[in-house]
Amino acid sequence: MSPDERIDLGSHELRVRSQGEGAPAFVCLHGLVDRLEIWDHLAPGLAERGSLLRVDQRGHGSSGAPRGPYSREDLAADVTGILDARHIERAILVGHSMGGIVSMTTALLYPERIAGLVLLGTASHCNERTARWYERIAAAGEADGLAGLSRAIYGRDSKKQIEGDAQGICHVTRTLKSLHADPLTPKLAPISCPVLLVVGENDPMGPRASELIAAALPRGAATLDVVPDAGHWIHVEAAERVLASLDGWLATTRAAEAEEEER
Repeated sequence: MSPDERIDLGSHELRVRSQGEGAPAFVCLHGLVDRLEIWDHLAPGLAERGSLLRVDQRGHGSSGAPRGPYSREDLAADVTGILDARHIERAILVGHSMGGIVSMTTALLYPERIAGLVLLGTASHCNERTARWYERIAAAGEADGLAGLSRAIYGRDSKKQIEGDAQGICHVTRTLKSLHADPLTPKLAPISCPVLLVVGENDPMGPRASELIAAALPRGAATLDVVPDAGHWIHVEAAERVLASLDGWLATTRAAEAEEEER
């Protein structure tokens, strides 16, 4: 495995970790308050299937946090900045939760750079109650830094610690809050790349969030896999199942591409 490196995007740097080689190129984007280490269970399998780049998204882990506020478009620009820096023409984005939102946004804004999307436990909009929860998280982080973020997300008695820039994470959290006033769901139809959605049956958002994404995409673009007895962090809980779904999806995608080339 290569040591961690930093990619300079001008206003901030992002920590990345790479392994594997060849095509396809996978880029893993974690969820809110996670770091690139959250992919440790899935990464070896992805690296056996191509080249892999894991990222600490802005404000998270050891990555920098430019002055806010941020938009979803800013987070998508980080992704293409990484692709440019690594001379990756097209990539498959593997996004969990918030990372899936960033992945979909990137596919909408930069379709020529995205070969496919693998969306794990992802939603494309949120209701008012969830938007208020995101605002409470951001307010807690502004008031009491990383400790405030941890209490707001995990509860006062939790021992979990968050690594990153508290203010940056607050700005990122408000990009998720924006899914209430400005949902992605009605914007998804232009996505033209193949999409794999994998969601745990017991995910707090429920499989319905992934079903809504699949329904909003062009006909035939989405493959949905609901995994029994799995929760939100499906790439941790059921990495082998995710890889099995990925293999079937890749085979189908390659067959469709070959058929299209023959026409």
